[in-house]
Amino acid sequence: MKSQSDSPTVPFVDLKTDYLTHKEDYITAFDAVCSQSSFILGGEVENFEREFASYLGVKHCIGVANGTDALTLSFRVLDIRPGDEVIVPAHTFIATVIGILDAGATPVLVDIDPRTYLIDYSALES
Repeated sequence: MKSQSDSPTVPFVDLKTDYLTHKEDYITAFDAVCSQSSFILGGEVENFEREFASYLGVKHCIGVANGTDALTLSFRVLDIRPGDEVIVPAHTFIATVIGILDAGATPVLVDIDPRTYLIDYSALES
């Protein structure tokens, strides 16, 4: 009989592979920020905001600390508040639910379509 330790594991988030793939770029970017002591805001953030706005074809882009902050800000801009429900796929990352809770709303987890991995629209009513 196989033990659980014999089973292959799939990492939740494989940051090591990403790091090794982009290691030199990360080191270069980190050095640029540290050499200017611009850890919050500063020229690198301004460059990112300008370049990302251009990439998106919009006038403005505002960088935030992380994805959870981006989601929380988005929910507030959309006037999501206590008493509102926000439907999300059941397999979403925890930051999605935290953003909803930060806005005071209630997350509603809905099963996914096994073919597309998107929300199963037939499950929305229930």
